[in-house]
Amino acid sequence: MKIAAGVEVGPYHVIEQVGRGGMATVFKAYQPALERYVAIKVLPEFLAEEPDFRERFRREAVAIAKLRHPGILSVFDHGEFEGQPYIVTEFVEGGTFQQQLAGKPISVQQTLEVLQPIAAALDYAHERGVLHRDIKPSNILITKEGAPVLGDFGLAKMITSTERLTRIDSVVGTPEYMAPEQCAGKETGPAADRYSFGVVAYEALTGHVPYQAETPAAVMLAQIQSPLPDPRVVNPAINENVERALLRALSKDPDARFPSCSAFVRALAATDTPLAEPRVPAPVTAAAAPTVAAAPPVLPPPPAGATPPALPAAGPRRTLPLLIGAGALVAVLALAGVIYAIGANKGTTSTTHASTSPSAAAGVPHGSVVYDAPLSAGAWGAGNTPSPDPSGALTLSYPGQSLDFKILKDDASVSAEFDAPALKNYVTNLVLDVDAGSDLEFDWDLRNQPSGPGNIFLSFDVKNEAMTLWLSPINGGDNRALTAAINVPGLQSGAKLDLWMVVNGDNIKLYLGSKKVADVTETTVTGAATPNLYMQGKAGGGVHLLTVRYYTVS
Repeated sequence: MKIAAGVEVGPYHVIEQVGRGGMATVFKAYQPALERYVAIKVLPEFLAEEPDFRERFRREAVAIAKLRHPGILSVFDHGEFEGQPYIVTEFVEGGTFQQQLAGKPISVQQTLEVLQPIAAALDYAHERGVLHRDIKPSNILITKEGAPVLGDFGLAKMITSTERLTRIDSVVGTPEYMAPEQCAGKETGPAADRYSFGVVAYEALTGHVPYQAETPAAVMLAQIQSPLPDPRVVNPAINENVERALLRALSKDPDARFPSCSAFVRALAATDTPLAEPRVPAPVTAAAAPTVAAAPPVLPPPPAGATPPALPAAGPRRTLPLLIGAGALVAVLALAGVIYAIGANKGTTSTTHASTSPSAAAGVPHGSVVYDAPLSAGAWGAGNTPSPDPSGALTLSYPGQSLDFKILKDDASVSAEFDAPALKNYVTNLVLDVDAGSDLEFDWDLRNQPSGPGNIFLSFDVKNEAMTLWLSPINGGDNRALTAAINVPGLQSGAKLDLWMVVNGDNIKLYLGSKKVADVTETTVTGAATPNLYMQGKAGGGVHLLTVRYYTVS
């Protein structure tokens, strides 16, 4: 039996699911004996299969439960329910700091009101030898009374397992908030948490995280080697003293950072001046990684090189991610043993939606859920909303049951990467429909090998109601079809497409419903890919994504 609404888990009566992130699914529950509500965080089931997990889980849960601080979410209990490991914590009514920020800068005073208690909490934990490892705005809870509380202590370490994480090609943490030494796979200490804390302050004061890119690996590369984008360029309203404090907090050298989170907060407090409304800045490009820039304003024109090049008639038109220095990063990460994880905001806890997958698809074997895209702006992550080309030529809306793309001008295009893990072996369920009469191309990434031959993607030709699997070379040359055109009846007339893609090793299988329509072996491109789409077409065309869900391979 799965933990779900109505299930009794020991002394706790589960009421409802209230969130899902990369590391846990969260339920609200009631404990009658103490007449209180609690939160039950259920970790991925596959963890229980690991030989050393139970001891690691117990050790971390006990260490966190011993933390007694008003700025730390209290842990009450832990256990396992029919193979599902869980942690019981206090239940906080309210929201998160990420929701308060909403991609806009706030004043130093507002920032301090949240960060001062969190700094004290982190220093308290560090003094007791406990690291957080995944500090970010979505893990800072805000109570109804406005008090900040830091949650998810130790979850990152609990799910760390070399065997399993290697299989899904994942590293524990959220790249936008990870310290350079953490990205490089080195031993980390309190200084890494302080760096992440500094990133949260940078985001609060500028409206953006320092580094963003098309892939998690590119973000990690920037964290390791790119200069920090000048905070006063991103937000000219910041004064020099605030900038100086941020530069020290985000030093690449752990020893050069502030000796504690409270010391950083005191430095900010000494600079306390209200921030004016920021002027719209130009994107800031990291010098050592030309494709990595500070987040631009919402819906700007795409960066140079993002316009899809015209390809020969034998293949679709396609934009490939450009990763300058990606080969060097692959070598660094491989040597360090770094693997990028399912910590989605990547690690963001997001409200789940009801499954829209047709029941016929149950015949496609798969394991547990790794990523389930929220049907909201949260699908892209803060500051990463897809940008159409040209600007204003396409709209993106969130009616609640789908992600809706609508083309307003002929030849409009957009590339959109989900705020999700990069996976190598997985099963994907993609459910969508298009507006009747649409004339557009819709591509979906399956494999990516930026330092090698290229990538593999599935291209939908809506007008002709067909789809084809392609290999696109990264260094030029014609796209190579891996399948003949596969008929997708009813696609242009608005019929719902229920597609399953099984990507395992060098094999790719495609299913329409439960019917297998392609079985391809391709050994040249076997790298991990993040859920990513590209769309181009004529005015009036529209695509509605109903389900984007990734599973482990069974």
